[in-house]
Amino acid sequence: MSQIKNVAVAGATGNIGLATINALHAAGFTVTALSRGGSTASIPAGVRIATVDYTSVESLTKVLKGQDAVVSCVSAFALASQPNIVEAASAVGVKRFIPAEFGADTLNPQTRAFPILKDKIQIQTMLAEKYEQSGMTYSLLFTGLFLDWGLENGMILGVESRKGTLYDGGKTVISTSTIATVAKGITGCLLHPEETKNRGVYIQDTAISQNHLVELTNKVNPGEWDLKEANTVELEKQASAAHEQKDPNPMSMVGSVFRMYFGGEAYGQPFKKLDNELFDIKGLSDEEIETMIRNICKSGSKPSFI
Repeated sequence: MSQIKNVAVAGATGNIGLATINALHAAGFTVTALSRGGSTASIPAGVRIATVDYTSVESLTKVLKGQDAVVSCVSAFALASQPNIVEAASAVGVKRFIPAEFGADTLNPQTRAFPILKDKIQIQTMLAEKYEQSGMTYSLLFTGLFLDWGLENGMILGVESRKGTLYDGGKTVISTSTIATVAKGITGCLLHPEETKNRGVYIQDTAISQNHLVELTNKVNPGEWDLKEANTVELEKQASAAHEQKDPNPMSMVGSVFRMYFGGEAYGQPFKKLDNELFDIKGLSDEEIETMIRNICKSGSKPSFI
């Protein structure tokens, strides 16, 4: 594959998007941030900003001309915009597309069966078809839960408030990555295009359980915990019922998310084969995770999932 130089990033102002733009820019890529027209004050200097209408393939086609790669960092609530991005990218000869995966292993048969993942599965199918039609390749980057984000907002645990929900007893070991490592993985896919061509790519900073995170938190933020218990099988039943009833509230499906992460080996957790070495991802020691927790506690973050 010819060298990748010009990279467009969709969803550029989100947590993953901003980290990705910075990582790509630092690695020497010429980066274009795609924007709907809102605030772009957070976009670093040296990054081109292009206003685009994600509902228009024509608009996307104009913006993506001359790009070697497209990285989609759109949020879970904007995944429906990805088919237009793929269509436009393929039409203008983009060489590599990285869709918004960055989480659970959606190549795992049981994981990909969740209705909440239908948009991601649709894109995987579309990318395979576009490769046959235009030669545009793809990388599917799987990272596990976002460790720093999940500890800041309480999705994994509320380490500052010492509150949270232990899923299936808190004993399940899951793959996790920091947002910076997700960005490093994205950048790595583009620095190693042949090694990451048309396949799932797996990275993690650590494989860890909630119970162990409680132990590490107690070392830097000791005190009483307010911990609830939840069974992910029951949570998935509730999510399935909400899906069958066509509940318009996307949060009604969140039980599926906890099941696909904390359901264990049946859902590919933790990852068995990693690409860390290819990207020089060292992982995090317990001491480094303690430092992360200490910094989160100092920031006074207030979890939103609790």
